Amino acid sequence: MFVGAEELEAFTGKRRPSAQARFLDRCDMKYIERGDGTIALRREELDQHTLTKSPEAKQRRALDLSLLRRTG
Repeated sequence: MFVGAEELEAFTGKRRPSAQARFLDRCDMKYIERGDGTIALRREELDQHTLTKSPEAKQRRALDLSLLRRTG
């Protein structure tokens, strides 16, 4: 599944596909340039980039070691 044109524009802050491509290149994100020049960005690529930056995602990835700690 790919990100829609409006969502891609909102994420990059750019309207033109060439500017979107430059933005994605700077972020080291993988995308496909379609034959008509528009950008195809996979949803997984966007999620990986945006979710890994949020504190909530980092907390979800943290290991829960509470079971290893024994009390008493």
